Amino acid sequence: MEPLPTWTRRSAAAYSLVAFGIGDPVDVFVAADDRPLSLEEAGELALRLVPDGGWGPGMHVLDAAGNEIGRIRTEGIPGFRYVMRRSGEVVWTLSVRSLVRTRHRLELAQGDTWTFETPLFTWMNVRGTTAGGPKLLGYYRSSKRLWLLWLEPGRATPDLLAAVAFMHRQWARW
Repeated sequence: MEPLPTWTRRSAAAYSLVAFGIGDPVDVFVAADDRPLSLEEAGELALRLVPDGGWGPGMHVLDAAGNEIGRIRTEGIPGFRYVMRRSGEVVWTLSVRSLVRTRHRLELAQGDTWTFETPLFTWMNVRGTTAGGPKLLGYYRSSKRLWLLWLEPGRATPDLLAAVAFMHRQWARW
């Protein structure tokens, strides 16, 4: 087992919670005032993904105040490539890189490229790497609906959190 990166001691904590139901909306919470996160101590709502309607993959990305900050839609081959747009401009592109959805590639419009390893049911860890090393670590417990996340300081942007939450939703529905 490789050691945890040194940034984990001062990391930003968050969690993604899929609310199973019509369209499976997702809430993302971040730690408030360096307090631990739990379902009882939810932290602060950072963003919410709300379905366009029905059971399709299209999502509205809303900030904590409920303002739309983007839309996620499938582009290209359905189920394998998704794009988040804001005011018509591409914010990020997310591609599924394996048939069993254990690898994803995220390309942010500002230039960062991430590789994500997402769990199957026996491996309960989520790992995001960019710039040569892991910058996001996470895990889930016995429930598919909750991913606990730790991000390198400065990486917990709404756009990255939206991509991870969307990945989580797609994975949980699979």
